[in-house]
Amino acid sequence: MRMINITKVVTKNFLVDFVSRFQNLVGLNLTYYEKMVDKGIKEIEDDLREQKINLKWYRYQISQLTNGALVIVLYGEKV
Repeated sequence: MRMINITKVVTKNFLVDFVSRFQNLVGLNLTYYEKMVDKGIKEIEDDLREQKINLKWYRYQISQLTNGALVIVLYGEKV
């Protein structure tokens, strides 16, 4: 079994955070937290493509570090 583990820390941009809070007030659904999660997952997927790593299975673990940062961990098994 060849396991892999990739960790990304994503922080918020205060200007974008201000705009997202305004969007949330007027009823738009996508929060900045969701955007940060999407950004981190995309960065991990880009790393996997660049390194030409294929996975048999994988899982994401997402945790909030502080009021402006997330840690996203991908773990799984290489093919």
